Amino acid sequence: MKLIAVAFAALAFVGPASGAAGGCHAVEGTFVAVALQPFSADCPSFFCTAGTLYGDLAGSYFFEAYGVSATGDLLGHSTITLTNGAVIHGDDTSHLNADGTFVTTVNFVGGTRQFAQVSGGLVAPGHFTATGTEGTYSGGYCLGADD
Repeated sequence: MKLIAVAFAALAFVGPASGAAGGCHAVEGTFVAVALQPFSADCPSFFCTAGTLYGDLAGSYFFEAYGVSATGDLLGHSTITLTNGAVIHGDDTSHLNADGTFVTTVNFVGGTRQFAQVSGGLVAPGHFTATGTEGTYSGGYCLGADD
């Protein structure tokens, strides 16, 4: 009985970030970013942003455009670095609207730690500001059973 009590006490201190392997999680939050100088040491592309995510994926992110689709959508890669140091990589498609708004879809393609075998993604509607972008995100991810 004493062993069971100790096991339950230990479990009480285990938060969601270090919980059981696998599983799917819904996420949402907001973001704010600044546009970086194109073709510079900070941005090797024609368009990059660096910003902060608030909410369920709190941390920083970097977006680098690599092209434009046949339909005019901006194509890029993103790197999300969570406050705990874990990284999530994404392939992004951003549909830009004439009114300065956009909707970005991020498909998660890997990462570090528990996100090495991640699947899922985000939808992030937002708008351009004088210095960059801001908006919201929502979506979800599933972790691989071996993570």
